[in-house]
Amino acid sequence: MSRITAVVPTFNPDSTLIDRLDALAAQVDAVIVVDDGSPAHSGALLAEVEAHGYEVLRSSSNRGIAAALNAGTELALARGARYVLTMDQDSTIPDDYVAACLGAFEIASPETRLGVVCSDRINGMPSIPEAWTAEGLGLVREAIQSGFLISAECLRECGLFDEELFIDCVDTEFCLRINMLGYRIAVGPGTDIRHSLGERVPLRPCGIQLRRGGRAASYEYHGPVRRYFIARNNVDLYLRFATVKPRWVLSAIKREFSPTVTTIVSGPHGVRQLVATLVGATHGLIRKRGPIPPALRAILTPRRGAQSGASPSPANPPQ
Repeated sequence: MSRITAVVPTFNPDSTLIDRLDALAAQVDAVIVVDDGSPAHSGALLAEVEAHGYEVLRSSSNRGIAAALNAGTELALARGARYVLTMDQDSTIPDDYVAACLGAFEIASPETRLGVVCSDRINGMPSIPEAWTAEGLGLVREAIQSGFLISAECLRECGLFDEELFIDCVDTEFCLRINMLGYRIAVGPGTDIRHSLGERVPLRPCGIQLRRGGRAASYEYHGPVRRYFIARNNVDLYLRFATVKPRWVLSAIKREFSPTVTTIVSGPHGVRQLVATLVGATHGLIRKRGPIPPALRAILTPRRGAQSGASPSPANPPQ
């Protein structure tokens, strides 16, 4: 029986994956890598991962990060894991991360109903707890899933990740759902993970380069296909939680408005970004879920050789 099992979804991983797995394995009892239909050229690296002693589950197609997380989590639970640690392929945790998260579970009283412990900081940026437990644990409403230490009890009672979302907002939906069912999310005291949040490109609204502090300003960029999922799944969640969590819906709309407008007016591929946003929002309204329709993907995918200003990242696969 493995007390703590790490589940690591991959898509087109690079050679740094093995070093991250080695660092992760030192803190958990088992590691399950779930490859989400990577291209054939990733086969050699995945074979090397297996040669290092890690279990690799391979999907024949790209089913999305939620499905990959669920495949590994189901196997971990079937083998008796008491906790599941979910990690993105490009995230790195410090040496004492799991111990700190486990410590939070150990001091939490049954009345706290702690279901998830997440990182206190992401790339040094602190979380802002909305409340504190009697034991002194900071509570948050939502967090990114990379670095989640989830109790088996929470997973069995609340269910796994929503595969219909495919990618984007998967962690948000999970957090909101378990909260509605009475479980809480606490930050691991003093924890800090390194995580790739996306490409950064020049901030050039309407072609005018903005500057901050004497330097060219930039912003976090996601391609049109990812923008489709972000728009679609956010609208989907607004509708799901409008009556039960109206304050969250309002805050989420406010949070997403600025980056959406920035992406459209600053480019790259501003027209495709606009189409992705409009179609995504429409699909969210009519509750269309799952993978992006192939015809729409073709429209939103920039032609090879077109100027983009950003390149695909293993952390943000073209799913």
